[in-house]
Amino acid sequence: MSRAAVGDGTLALAEDDGRMRVHVGDLVLAEYVVAPPTPAGDSPKPYLHPLRTTAGETVTAVRPHDHTWHNGLQFTMAHLSGENFWGGRTYVRGRGYTPLDNNGSVRHVRWESIVTAAGSCELRHELAWRTAAGRRWLTEHRTLRFGDVSADRWTLTWTSRLRNTSGRELRWGSPVTEGRETAGYGGLFWRGPRSFVGGTVRTSDGRSAESAMGHRAPWLAFTGRHDESLRTSTLLFADSPANPGFPTAWYVRAEPFPVVSFAATYHRPRLLAPGEELTLTHHVVVLDGDPEPARLAELAARAAE
Repeated sequence: MSRAAVGDGTLALAEDDGRMRVHVGDLVLAEYVVAPPTPAGDSPKPYLHPLRTTAGETVTAVRPHDHTWHNGLQFTMAHLSGENFWGGRTYVRGRGYTPLDNNGSVRHVRWESIVTAAGSCELRHELAWRTAAGRRWLTEHRTLRFGDVSADRWTLTWTSRLRNTSGRELRWGSPVTEGRETAGYGGLFWRGPRSFVGGTVRTSDGRSAESAMGHRAPWLAFTGRHDESLRTSTLLFADSPANPGFPTAWYVRAEPFPVVSFAATYHRPRLLAPGEELTLTHHVVVLDGDPEPARLAELAARAAE
């Protein structure tokens, strides 16, 4: 897509069949699936898919056959005091991945605001995290802000403010905290298209996919190549300095499938007292091409401003 086609970067929102679509001109940059028809065993939750570059390339996958609960870009937890909001089986210490009747859900409750302005748009809504038995353990106030559109990029800022409404202390962990090495996923999580298998991973301090797993760094970039067009695209994931535990640890794989997670509980669990709130803000810059590290660092700093 040319700079002329992007124009002045003005974004528009359209709602259709349970989806909020973010447009720039005729191109849909993102679709937010608010109420997906996800099976209960996959822990239903809203997600963003597809995400597209300004060149029109899709950089997310939905319901891949190897992990049907991996859907685009989503915020979720694999271990929350014995409940699984991730989907699929639960990792149990000494038993491995085990089918349990503990798959919770994250459901839209109400829109708090929907705003479009010059160069940006913003969605705010309340969500209820309910256990498999239907108990509301978390109330989330989520903000998705889309903006900074140019000829070769745009930026998403995702903020989740979580309040413990369970009446008890909650323990947010990961398979790593339950005894499985290198499986520290949880939080904001991206599944890339299958053509991105074997893609290139870079961190702010020069780590690659082989050494970035569990490593803490302010940003991580994943570059992949598309089938048919043979073009490259890059997703730049940037942590916010305001987050507790900054810089985040990363869960990342380039093989056998492309995934990245801001892994807030990779190394140790996080405890939430009754009524306590936790706010996490993350940035995702969707780029055409394969920028140099200096450019990635510049864009990460810009996103976090």
